[in-house]
Amino acid sequence: MLLCFLVGSAAAATDKPSGQFELGGRTTASLFNAETAAGYGTGGQFRIRLLESLNTEWFADYIQNDVSKLGLRQDAHIGWSVMFYPLPQPYTPQNFTPYLLAGHCFDYTRIARYSDNGGEERLSSAVQAGLGTHYHLNERFNLSVSAQYMLHLGADLHTSVNGNQLTVQKNDNAFEGHLLITFSLNYRVGNLW
Repeated sequence: MLLCFLVGSAAAATDKPSGQFELGGRTTASLFNAETAAGYGTGGQFRIRLLESLNTEWFADYIQNDVSKLGLRQDAHIGWSVMFYPLPQPYTPQNFTPYLLAGHCFDYTRIARYSDNGGEERLSSAVQAGLGTHYHLNERFNLSVSAQYMLHLGADLHTSVNGNQLTVQKNDNAFEGHLLITFSLNYRVGNLW
């Protein structure tokens, strides 16, 4: 059923901005974590454009990073963002379209020690805001890059290293944030309306 929808929508696509539906794959780097190493991951997304100047992005990411070579941090995000286009721009190849974005996500984080697989985990919610741009390869494909700061609204997982021992503690009265840099390749399937 999904394949029939995608093929039918692709054949009926127009250049009308509102109602556009896009599918994409993404790679995300998580920087400035409490741990020193950057995290890298992958995910997917879809976009539904509400107005010419307003788009929505619905995403899921899975990110991992090493913790001082003694443990592994795993993050899973599922959420949405609203993308605002301040400049009216035509959708022509080799054209940049800058945007501002803000959104919300739910996330799961686990930090486990390599030595005994012990550690801590948390479920929380987060808000994020940033900016980005699309680069239109042709009328169907675009590359997007965005930078956004994500602030977790739940407990903080704090790590410390003493010699060759990793300690993980959950702090319920702290905020944790990090910078996310996301690269994505997106395909405009068609218009929903």
